Amino acid sequence: MNILITSYAYAPSVGGIETVTDLMAPAFEAKGHAVKIVTDTPANETYEETIPVLRQPSRSKLIDVVQWADVVWQNNIALNYLWAPLLLGKPTAVTLQCAIFPEFPRKDWRVRLKALLLHRCRIFAISKYVMNDLNLRYELIGNPFDPGFADGLKDVVKAKDIVFVGRLVSDKGVDLLIDALASLKALRKTPTCTIIGDGEERASLEAQTARLGLTEQVEFVGFLKGEKLHQLMATHRIMVVPSRWKEPFGIVALEGIAAGCAVVGSAGGGLGDAIGPCGLTFPNGDGEALATQLLRIFDESDLVKTFQSEANAHLERFSVETQSKRYLEAFEEMKAS
Repeated sequence: MNILITSYAYAPSVGGIETVTDLMAPAFEAKGHAVKIVTDTPANETYEETIPVLRQPSRSKLIDVVQWADVVWQNNIALNYLWAPLLLGKPTAVTLQCAIFPEFPRKDWRVRLKALLLHRCRIFAISKYVMNDLNLRYELIGNPFDPGFADGLKDVVKAKDIVFVGRLVSDKGVDLLIDALASLKALRKTPTCTIIGDGEERASLEAQTARLGLTEQVEFVGFLKGEKLHQLMATHRIMVVPSRWKEPFGIVALEGIAAGCAVVGSAGGGLGDAIGPCGLTFPNGDGEALATQLLRIFDESDLVKTFQSEANAHLERFSVETQSKRYLEAFEEMKAS
């Protein structure tokens, strides 16, 4: 089967959509299918492509590659690539990676057109939240996680307490985590905390850390990836995902669970789906509630072990093998019909 993936964001860019495409494409190839990718993301000299990628193709080149495909899969809806398979009558699936109509929506013509065109596609959604107020039939299929986060980490000593992994921007809520650490310090609880990532808020977060007297507890290590990231995450007992906004899903929570962490994350959106039975949640934006949940983990000594005991079964639902099989079964049905 010839599978065309359209993913407006793709490597060498970094993010959730890019990760899913980068995991699914080789999984489809490994099962004997031919795969090509179309994306808006330009190439750079350091990224080595192992799967054919068309970057910012012209309309004629887009039509050519759509004609080659038996099935087209959009990893998040993008109008600039959706018109071609629908015009040519190709079986088309769309995975919604974010809500089309979030709270207080600005339903301009692009948003309305997306909702209209979805009626002609097979729809997958990474969480119930992303469907929001779209009254459409869909199949729930959470995002997969990189299996490398679980490889060779069983014997790593968990000498550290809390880890955050993500962009250092206001939506990710790292300031809430720092405030929660200050609240715990007032109760004479002084857990270590590692901040992995970089972004426009790093300087202000470092200043907040110093102002609250937490520099001996909190370490900013910058952006990491691959084995270095996996190994450092695995030395921690707890991952915190304190997003202010409603995350559509939360691959980072699955990665934390795979690295042996209990997860404490914000409850709104689809993040709770990713955390499942492997952690605790708190209301978005509520730093004191975050501190309360962290205090609970520190005071209840067996809680982390309880969450860890649920990890294998929970992660199996989101493995690359499980999710690629589900997608391919759907693609075969689409091709046959």
